[in-house]
Amino acid sequence: MPAFKLSRRQLAVVAMLINVVVWGAALPISKIALQETTTFHFLLFRFGLAAILSLPILLFYLWRLRPSWQKLGTIILLELLGTSLALGALYLGLDRTSALEASFLTTTLPIFITFGGILFLHERQNSHEWLGLLLAFGGTLFLVFEPLLSGKTTLSEISFWGNVLVLLSNVISTAYYLLAKKYYQKVPKFFVTSVSFWVGTITFFVMSWWANGFGFWSTLFDLQADLALPVIFWPSLYMAIFGSIIGLTVYIIGQDLIEASEASLFNYLHPFIYVPLSMLFFGDRFSLPMILAIGLIGFGVYWGERRLKPRSRLAKSATKSKKKATRLPDK
Repeated sequence: MPAFKLSRRQLAVVAMLINVVVWGAALPISKIALQETTTFHFLLFRFGLAAILSLPILLFYLWRLRPSWQKLGTIILLELLGTSLALGALYLGLDRTSALEASFLTTTLPIFITFGGILFLHERQNSHEWLGLLLAFGGTLFLVFEPLLSGKTTLSEISFWGNVLVLLSNVISTAYYLLAKKYYQKVPKFFVTSVSFWVGTITFFVMSWWANGFGFWSTLFDLQADLALPVIFWPSLYMAIFGSIIGLTVYIIGQDLIEASEASLFNYLHPFIYVPLSMLFFGDRFSLPMILAIGLIGFGVYWGERRLKPRSRLAKSATKSKKKATRLPDK
């Protein structure tokens, strides 16, 4: 009986679908813990656990590559931008808005990256791609302002500022990916991510310490008390193992087997995971403005991604450079 063997493309699809499931569930699961602990505590637990589990990878690459202090300093600075600032803004936003709205806004990140590539990398787009981008971006802004359009209550205003923080996270992440294209072309992806776990652990401990008035022992006591709660521990462990290590690994495998531009399209499948989870866990529901905004984003993505000509969506050079990027947003 012949052994079952997947082709490169089939393996890529399987890897990307696993990524869709684990990253699509990331924000709804994180929201569960954020109802019981602070943003910085949760991010510290998530990255601390991931850092411990990935320590052998970090040590292996440090021994094998022996990077200079300048190279290591560059990685640390970029990961401060892409991990500490971008994810800090994302999870502060998630703490102030619904899991559904935050998840939809993060799904639009490829739109921001495309805009950034046009403005700063001079990547070329044709007329139908421009129209699709503008429609999708307009829908994104509409989604940000949706809480105020639904009713000017205190809760809606809080949700609005949460959406603004998630949008800010998209902007910071875009800057990170554009810089990563330049500085990470010859750096192993797993080395970068293992460094980022430790950068996140240290910075979010400092932020937790600062939020507690720089009381060291009281901070440790609060962290221990929070981590002892199953409602905080299990989401943190999920994000450490599945959100960080497994999700990132399968994404890198999939991206290496197909074009990065094709891999990024799987990002638009995330709603099939986070929409039912948000409704199940938190009772989130669609408002009319939200439906209109999502419809505008969806139509813009469809219009911009449809192929009128072979390879019309991105120039070959842009596709090659994207394939060398270190990673997608770490949910």
